[in-house]
Amino acid sequence: MKGLCAPFVLLLAVLGYLGRGGGLVYGNGLTRRYLDIPGPDNFIRHRYPSVVAFGDHLYIDGGVLSQRINGTDSNSTESDQTYPFYAVNSTLSLRLNESWTNDTVTFRSISKTAPLLSQQVYWSDSSTGAGALYTWAGMALGSDLPPTNEQWLFNADGTGGGTWSQVPQGDYRDFAGLQRPVGAAFTQSAHVGYAFGGQVTSMTDSAIEKDYPGYALTQLVSFNFETGQWNNISTVGQYGGYDTSLNARAEYIPFGPNGLLLFLGGAETPVDATNRSIVELTWNIVYLHDPVTGKWYRQPTSGERPPMVERACSVGVQGPNNTYEIFIYGGNSDQIDGTSSDVHVLSLPGFVFFDAQSPGTPRADHGCAVVGRGKRQMLSYGGVDGGQLLRDPTTTPDPWKQGLGIYDMTEMKWADSYDPNAAKYESPAVVSDWYANGGMNTVAWCDDLKGLIMNGTSNTYSAPGNSSSTDGSANGPRSQTAVIVGSTVGGVVLIGITSATIFLVVRWRRHRRQSTVTETLEEYRPEPWPKDSPRMRSTTPGTMISSPTPVEAIEIYGTVREELPAEDVDWTYELPVPTPRLRPELPDRKYSY
Repeated sequence: MKGLCAPFVLLLAVLGYLGRGGGLVYGNGLTRRYLDIPGPDNFIRHRYPSVVAFGDHLYIDGGVLSQRINGTDSNSTESDQTYPFYAVNSTLSLRLNESWTNDTVTFRSISKTAPLLSQQVYWSDSSTGAGALYTWAGMALGSDLPPTNEQWLFNADGTGGGTWSQVPQGDYRDFAGLQRPVGAAFTQSAHVGYAFGGQVTSMTDSAIEKDYPGYALTQLVSFNFETGQWNNISTVGQYGGYDTSLNARAEYIPFGPNGLLLFLGGAETPVDATNRSIVELTWNIVYLHDPVTGKWYRQPTSGERPPMVERACSVGVQGPNNTYEIFIYGGNSDQIDGTSSDVHVLSLPGFVFFDAQSPGTPRADHGCAVVGRGKRQMLSYGGVDGGQLLRDPTTTPDPWKQGLGIYDMTEMKWADSYDPNAAKYESPAVVSDWYANGGMNTVAWCDDLKGLIMNGTSNTYSAPGNSSSTDGSANGPRSQTAVIVGSTVGGVVLIGITSATIFLVVRWRRHRRQSTVTETLEEYRPEPWPKDSPRMRSTTPGTMISSPTPVEAIEIYGTVREELPAEDVDWTYELPVPTPRLRPELPDRKYSY
């Protein structure tokens, strides 16, 4: 018996150590794993979650969780009860191919090997298998030290599960040099993810000594899913009053030849941030960025703007009548000195806000996603309700069971149930009426944004079910046939004339260009330079060189440091005699090709 007792006591000691390491306050020990799914009776709050929908499943990752212990409270009155947070140890998923309520839905827990961080950047790639989720940056939790700069990938398996793995970097030197933010605004196109702004503190990078609010970043980072290439551009002189952005939202909108990045809300501060220097941004202006040309736009808005908020959630959905609506829910606001419960709609290309007049419950630091086959429903999960700046948010139980709310974006109504077969999204009536009544005529466009937004898009925006074309039934079938035949014949003739003209002009320009080039080259023939020498190496434009390219020693018919015998040297190129310049000087005359 004595021999059995010692190992048993040792086992209890080990479990006790793990339990303390994984305590209720930001714990991440093994003893907490099974509590990542507390159920509808024990769930209190889930702060900083990120949510993404892949096919028939919704995945939830990151953040911190608080809950009751076996349905009981330690205090007699719930109003005085506090519920500590701990790090969520696993990735969660729930089914989207069946109906449920927030009381009956069941979650699945997926083992997570990636670091447990908060407020990370998330990009989803639906082009690979059942979907993939990239994570980067973020903030360490509790007393944990931030990890080195790493990028992780979650590969979904199509059944509600998946696996985590670290992403190898093609150029780790440049990747390691990226500043890893917390509170960045992130979005993506089909194959490129973007992260704008944010801040760095001692909880994001061990090399930084300054605690929150740390230093604000003036950067826009992008990552290409297909090539694995990172890019980082400066936002100095482009955004707001300080070129910084904290806790804002970003959406990729399908306008123009390249699409546009749209940044919404949040706060700004000088780079060396303090609690007093952080101010929230107004909605009177929104900023857009063309990710291909690099140009920024500063576009005025109109309508019923939200209060100035940060830490809200947003989703974008394509309307059936050439519009694109962005739904913004919740957020923390200095303007109202608390947490917002409002839903607002920003409709594009009108850049007009609408108050949905359908508040949910106050929450910030939550996640949202478009769900359902008809893309009509917005799912909101998690979040907290707190005071100013959310420095010490209350952890009263979430009014929604398991933190889940479903919003019908067409009817603009909240519900506690999800319908996978809900009808297809239609713009809300108030939005459609605005366009039908000529609202586009009142838009105050900035610079040349109008031409970019309207490029390749119909200029007519009508109410659902109405055609933007005129009714030609009064002319009768015969009149329509004559118009079609006449238009076709005229079009063919016009195309023939145009093609012949273009052919003759191109031929004439080509002959003229060739003759001019020949004359120029005959008159000006500089001495050749030994450009093929192995010492004169070139680099393809745009190639990033992390270290000097080593050049092997070159032997030129004998490497004795003395005068080369004339008979042993066979130069391929002769150096120009008059001058030792590396590049010949052009003649005074100007030549045009």
